[in-house]
Amino acid sequence: MRIIPVVSGRSATPAFQAKIIDGHAHLGKWGEKTYGVDNLDKFIKSPIEVVVNGQKSMDNIEKMVVSSAFALTDKGSFADEITGNEKMLTMIEGRKEFIPLAVCQPSKTNGDITNIRELFNKHPNTFSGLKFHPTALPMANDADFLKAYEPYINFAKEKKLPCFFHCQGGQADAWNLYELAQKAPEVPVVLGHSGSLAGEGRVNRENAIKVFEDALKTKKANIYMDLSWVDWADNGFPSKEQPDTRRILEIAYRNNGLDKVVFGTDAPLGCYGEWESPHFNNKKCYSDTVSYLKTTIAQLFGKDSEKVSKQIFYSNSKKLYMKKGLFVSPLAKAGAAIAGVIAVGAIGAAAVNHNDDHHVKHRHHHRRR
Repeated sequence: MRIIPVVSGRSATPAFQAKIIDGHAHLGKWGEKTYGVDNLDKFIKSPIEVVVNGQKSMDNIEKMVVSSAFALTDKGSFADEITGNEKMLTMIEGRKEFIPLAVCQPSKTNGDITNIRELFNKHPNTFSGLKFHPTALPMANDADFLKAYEPYINFAKEKKLPCFFHCQGGQADAWNLYELAQKAPEVPVVLGHSGSLAGEGRVNRENAIKVFEDALKTKKANIYMDLSWVDWADNGFPSKEQPDTRRILEIAYRNNGLDKVVFGTDAPLGCYGEWESPHFNNKKCYSDTVSYLKTTIAQLFGKDSEKVSKQIFYSNSKKLYMKKGLFVSPLAKAGAAIAGVIAVGAIGAAAVNHNDDHHVKHRHHHRRR
């Protein structure tokens, strides 16, 4: 039974020529491969074709939220929080399309946030959030999870940053993450993959959906759902059928939470680049993912579908990650400093000339970064 009314009793086909922020992507070494910006540029550099109810349009991937796979695995051992994240920063130097998250390693530091604090001090206004992968980086003892992770979520609270978690089973189970999120209820906590079906299977997704609904109703924590790898066919490609996505959107709609659902792909992993075959195209896989999700939104929301689509594909991630003052690369900061010196010199020279005949009036100039 449809719970979301569609105007005129049928789905709408809005003009979805839009900007997209992909809220879940990676750079660095994963498995035997190292993925660089070229693996993501195939989606960014030119528009992707989107088909909604038979009508075609071209969408642009404006930005991708990236985290460092170097900090998850590097030749079989883990690069530390500073080295692993700085390797990724080197990759994206000067590239405004990429929004970096800092990968954290509570299982390696036992909750000591010295390295993460140093990383943020070395690279101020650079990282837009914290990234955690409790499945790849598990605690040796489940009982130590909250003790090790709580200093990190408190750091996120201090810096007013979101936390993105790989959500699956075990220590990455949604209920476990929900308990942690309640330690700092103002911090946005994104459940990656809305509970991956890997490992423990279906129970992971059900737990994530239940946590999401409970958080929307009780306001105990600020939970978001990431739509990467949510509805997939048995062959590993995106599915036209979107039952779990529909459930998540319906729950969000009923509980005034459509602003807490974000689009993501996990590129360049899976069919977005990790798999290579002459029988399929990575960009086609990406286009299908966007097309099927937008078709589902059109079916559910009718005349409001373009508004909802903009939220999920763009504005929700923009609010989460694109806060004023972030994303200033070291190169950009150096350039700004040089420009500042030149500007000060010019102002000084102008002031000297002006003092010949007039009193100097001081003005404060505010510069946005």
